Amino acid sequence: MTWAEFLRSQAGVVLVMDFIETVALTGARQYILAVVYHAGRRVRILGTTAHPTHAWVTKAVRNLLMDLGDAGGLARGRFLIRDRDGKYPD
Repeated sequence: MTWAEFLRSQAGVVLVMDFIETVALTGARQYILAVVYHAGRRVRILGTTAHPTHAWVTKAVRNLLMDLGDAGGLARGRFLIRDRDGKYPD
């Protein structure tokens, strides 16, 4: 099975997470944590911070999981795709 075939077949249960790095008008660097629900291509911003730590990411993901439990459509998330960025905890 190719990667594209896997994504199409599992679209209803795939979440993709990544940081978007931006620079504010003041010159301060900010990191935006975003999640994309693959099937609906909906983007959810989990938060923004100047200093993403393991604790901050863990809290943001826990909040996401609680929200998904309350929202029927996204609650089917089974796979989370992310890169190996050091900002993510094990």
